[in-house]
Amino acid sequence: MSRLAASRRGAILMVVALLLLITLPALWTGWNAWRLDRAGVTTDATVTTTSAIPETKPTRFFVRYYLPQDADPHRGQYIARVSRSAWEAAKADGSIQAKYLEGHPGVNRVEGQVASHFGLWLTVLGDLALLAMLGLALKFRPAREKPLVLLATADVVRARPGFAVEQDGIEHVVRGDVVRIGDGELVLHVGEGREVRVVLAEYRNPVGYQQPAEVRGRRIEL
Repeated sequence: MSRLAASRRGAILMVVALLLLITLPALWTGWNAWRLDRAGVTTDATVTTTSAIPETKPTRFFVRYYLPQDADPHRGQYIARVSRSAWEAAKADGSIQAKYLEGHPGVNRVEGQVASHFGLWLTVLGDLALLAMLGLALKFRPAREKPLVLLATADVVRARPGFAVEQDGIEHVVRGDVVRIGDGELVLHVGEGREVRVVLAEYRNPVGYQQPAEVRGRRIEL
């Protein structure tokens, strides 16, 4: 695999990972809401604080509360935005009805709770942006590099181990391992998943299979 292809593949995997990172919290929230509707236990939560933010339009109302000890032994404090009527009732009674998942008290919802869709919209917009990036990456994939085919201009020679593809004027000098030997030709592996086919014509190849070799030749189109 070439560096360009590896880089492109890495970018696609990163986009997919970001999609999962952005989407999973929204999916988890939806899953918990569904479980609350199906198996939630109803109880009376104790309200500790009620507050309103009149600067917002419309005014936002909040309650801070905790569940009974048998529901939540750690007595965690929770806060929720609620409707005005629920807020007024909680302020007057000092309690509010809540629904929670048994064994998972942190997954709870109080009566009159106002759901915020801001996070959902951010998730949707983020997913759309990432999908657009993924679509562009798939659509404008780099053109595949043409394989290099050489017509030998000298005998193949043994070489030190290593890979090289160099241009010397109108000729190329390539060095790599012999991976195929055919009738009047051979193929060299020159690193990074690249191979160079060499048409020998009248020139000789004294190098064996999987041995390092070097050859000089002119590029030809087949």
